[in-house]
Amino acid sequence: MFDMGGTLEDLYSCEDNLRRTAQGLYRILAKHGVAVPYGETELWERVYPQILAYKAEAEVTLMELKPEQLWPDYGFRGIEVDREKLAACSEEIAHMWEVTYFDRTLRRRAAQMLQGLKELGLYVAVVSNTASVFQVFSTLEEYGVRQYFDDVTLSSVVGYRKPHPCIFKIALCQGRLRPEECAFVGDTVSRDVVGPRKMGYGRVFKIGSFLTPIKDIGVYQGYAPDYEIEDIYDVYTILKREKELHASGAR
Repeated sequence: MFDMGGTLEDLYSCEDNLRRTAQGLYRILAKHGVAVPYGETELWERVYPQILAYKAEAEVTLMELKPEQLWPDYGFRGIEVDREKLAACSEEIAHMWEVTYFDRTLRRRAAQMLQGLKELGLYVAVVSNTASVFQVFSTLEEYGVRQYFDDVTLSSVVGYRKPHPCIFKIALCQGRLRPEECAFVGDTVSRDVVGPRKMGYGRVFKIGSFLTPIKDIGVYQGYAPDYEIEDIYDVYTILKREKELHASGAR
């Protein structure tokens, strides 16, 4: 099982991403006839801090709202706007935000790694924290790797954020899997090592990303990955070797 952003994907964000996200937000509102009493810059100065506050709260509660709840209730809290029209375009806003706030590219050799895992006969899935219901699916399609995945579990769909045990349990139930027979690959200790370790996953991999130093603020004693890797393709080579060793030991 894989995390998405920062793991299967390389991520990057800077001031230009924020500017383009503000423009995208204003453009979607205009497209759907959602009138707001502010210009683009002033609207962003009001909405952005409220979204950051929601993100901070969600990091504590480990609960995720649907887009049609998030944007009217948090992003546009205190702003006079047609709530019904806003809710109707909230998924479009969430999708735009995910692909604009961060520059995203599929990691080098990720496609070859995924193909290798499927050739080994392994079950492959994504477990991701995201505010959009459909963005991960469409991004996997755009990368040309959707066919390698047996399942996709998203916080925006199930309502729980990593490292909440329920999002991992749902992913396991959907694959009818036992945790000890699974491996998890992620870029943060706080979400992608702590959660799988608590659930008893058999193997945990960690790969560094732009998000790693941002999300891993704190000490996580007792939670360490089995493997720290720099190349995502190493997931395939390590699991292939382990499978071969297991097969030879069973003879």
